Amino acid sequence: MKDFFISYTKADKEWAEWIAWHLEERGYSTVIQVWDFRPGSNFVLEMDKASRETERTIAVLSTNYLEALYTQPEWAAAFKKDPKGEKGALLPVRVRECKPEGLLGPIVYIDLFGLDEETAREELLVKVKHERPRPKEAPDFPGIKSHSIPKPERFPGKIGRLVNVPEPPPNFLPRDEEMKGIKELVLSGDKKTTGITGVSKKVGVQGMGGIGKSVLAAAVAQDQDVRLAFPDGIFWLSIGRDIREADLLKIQSKLAETLGDGSIFESLNEGREKLRELLAEKTCLLILDDVWIARDAGAFDSLGPDCRMLITTRNVDAITDLGGVEYALGLLDEPKARKLLADWAGLAVDSLPPEADEIVQECGRLPLALAMTGAMLRGKPDRWRNVLHKLQKADLDKIKRDFPHYPYHDLLKAIQVSVDDLDPDLQARYLDFAVFPEDTPIPESVLQTFWEPEGLDEDESQDAVDLFVARSLARRSDDGRLSLHDLQFDYVRKQAGDLKALHDRLLESYSGKYLNNKRSPNAWAFGPNDGYFFQHLVRHLKEAGREDELRALLFDFNWMRAKLAATDVPSLLADYDLLPEDSDAGLVRDAILLSSHVISVDKAQLASQILGRLMAHPSPLIQALIDGAREKGDEPWIRPLTASLMPPGTPLLRTLKGHAGWVRAVAVSPDGRRAVSGSGDSTLKVWDLERGEEIRTLKGHAGWVRAVAVSPDGRRAVSGSYDNTLKVWDLERGEEIRTLKGHAYSVNAVAVSPDGRRAVSGSGDKTLKVWDLERGEEIRTLKGHAGWVNAVAVSPDGRRAVSGSYDNTLKVWDLERGVVVAAFTGDGSILCCAVGPDGVTIVAGESSGRVHLLRLENV
Repeated sequence: MKDFFISYTKADKEWAEWIAWHLEERGYSTVIQVWDFRPGSNFVLEMDKASRETERTIAVLSTNYLEALYTQPEWAAAFKKDPKGEKGALLPVRVRECKPEGLLGPIVYIDLFGLDEETAREELLVKVKHERPRPKEAPDFPGIKSHSIPKPERFPGKIGRLVNVPEPPPNFLPRDEEMKGIKELVLSGDKKTTGITGVSKKVGVQGMGGIGKSVLAAAVAQDQDVRLAFPDGIFWLSIGRDIREADLLKIQSKLAETLGDGSIFESLNEGREKLRELLAEKTCLLILDDVWIARDAGAFDSLGPDCRMLITTRNVDAITDLGGVEYALGLLDEPKARKLLADWAGLAVDSLPPEADEIVQECGRLPLALAMTGAMLRGKPDRWRNVLHKLQKADLDKIKRDFPHYPYHDLLKAIQVSVDDLDPDLQARYLDFAVFPEDTPIPESVLQTFWEPEGLDEDESQDAVDLFVARSLARRSDDGRLSLHDLQFDYVRKQAGDLKALHDRLLESYSGKYLNNKRSPNAWAFGPNDGYFFQHLVRHLKEAGREDELRALLFDFNWMRAKLAATDVPSLLADYDLLPEDSDAGLVRDAILLSSHVISVDKAQLASQILGRLMAHPSPLIQALIDGAREKGDEPWIRPLTASLMPPGTPLLRTLKGHAGWVRAVAVSPDGRRAVSGSGDSTLKVWDLERGEEIRTLKGHAGWVRAVAVSPDGRRAVSGSYDNTLKVWDLERGEEIRTLKGHAYSVNAVAVSPDGRRAVSGSGDKTLKVWDLERGEEIRTLKGHAGWVNAVAVSPDGRRAVSGSYDNTLKVWDLERGVVVAAFTGDGSILCCAVGPDGVTIVAGESSGRVHLLRLENV
């Protein structure tokens, strides 16, 4: 015997198929009329056979089902087999607003009405088991709860993992008062975003650099209370100044991967929505370090209810624009400044020489300046007066010329004096850091490659790195990577001289060490996988002015394959963004993007995907890429013989992703720049069609959104839903203007009049309604259909409406008088309709697959 017989009415056919499909996907067997009753069979006998040869009957409950006569014998047969409900032979599933009465009244039903698709699927599959659903874990305490900190997981002892959180620097100076203040804000339930700005009203300096924001944020992350409060993890994301959108996308993708999802994002909005989905049930802390503008932090503004965000920034607007609360971090007080200087100098505080107080003032009580100065003095008791003199005599005029917009002169003085204190060769090596991207930790092996032609062997390179770290001129992470504070990086950039020559020197170092000084694109593909080379080679070619070599590299299949193997799809895509005006490079990028869902899972399919999408393109560069892909290697693979995959540059411009359920409706604004979609996830989304990005999500409906229309001025949208309502939306502000209530069943169709003042809706209650959008009032109800109204269109003059229904008819209505002007009956249900610009030509589609071309005569 099979498991389930699905009993339903024609009006609920979509629900019945959805239920049957998910039951069979889970391993159950079903009998459903639309799939199992063959043409020519006896309907009554098939129903009788289905009720006898299945263990249980699912009754798909709706008003239509309860009013239908032929459904009663179907559920009655199941009721007769199990009148007490001990076996669950009759299982009602409510899919629409209705109230079962009579014998069905006392039977407990599965309620899917108003749920989103994921929740409905889970509810169905759990409840059909006919088991006692005692939860595996203790339920939440239903009494008074504290909301002062995010809710931890059930087991309160779980400590959140740290992801990319840096270790405290040597001689870390605890700042207990500041720590306490930041912890209170992060752990409070009032605001989801906290920012450490480094702004001090007392000194009137905004965006103070070197004040210790990042160090303090890392200390907060490692605090035991904080880790207990965020059991799903604390994630450190380094942002930085002038970060490209492609790099933000890579950070979004990496975070999603850490959270268990391998999605490749085409836009920041798409990434933000996926992160919102991934974080919805998590209790996490996101720390965004060195944020300069609100847009960059906004890419991660996707927090679940139990998540928090902590950002470090010099720009208070980056916090206020996110609706966050600011924590202003001030300068060190005198005792703490002396303590930090003493720790770095290797002395007790009471052993500091008289010059110490003046050095503290010259360093502006900034932690980074004090650390560099103290490190320079370590083990040199006779140098204090000399260093003080250098700080006092630093060429401020030159500093101001080199850094005209920087208010951090105390820190820049300390950097200059610290660098000048190095031997000349080491000064040059320190300035070499200018070649690397900002906020990118550099593996020590890369520095050894870079410095080897300058005469430093491996031991000498290590000694140089150790000295820079000891002098607080650089930081070393747990995995041995080196990084500079952003002000130190700015300093070396200004002092390094010819940056183009510096990039060329780095490229020559790699070519000489690994490639026998070969410079062909194919040779670059055999470079070292040292954690830096494949990630950044393309950027260095660009900065060195080798654009021809860069372009050839991007069309070399061996390079593409090696880059993908060493990195990921977002990194490969980002390379092609460096040639924004190159149409061929754009086609290759788009081909990779179209293939991203495949090659992100199976990188070995890169050649197959490139061939299948680009083989027919005549460009010589692309054909050279294709030839390289055909020579993939010795491993087995499937080679397309024709261009059988969707190519880039075709009418398919892009796929818009973001909805969590079926997309049931879409409308385009009159200017063609935006679209509004409605989905089974109960939301609408507004899209930028030029950029392929989501602008905003409109939430408010309690059921599937089945219909959408945009007003002629493009400023408003009207939506219809399974929750029996229409909603009017302000598209600019993303706000609901009003809700229109009156239909007794789902709203399946909506159209707006040409003047934008009225709307016409069609419903499962078999009626149309005409609405005044300005007052939010129903004007009249149009009755005449004998089945669901599936489609509505309004004539260009706004005087007539056309409707299509499950009753197989198309009707034309006079909207002023509320009467039917004309009707047409098809061979199947009328599912869609439209009125031509002349107001009399009508196109209608029906369930048989036919399209009717009609003309309204004598009107």
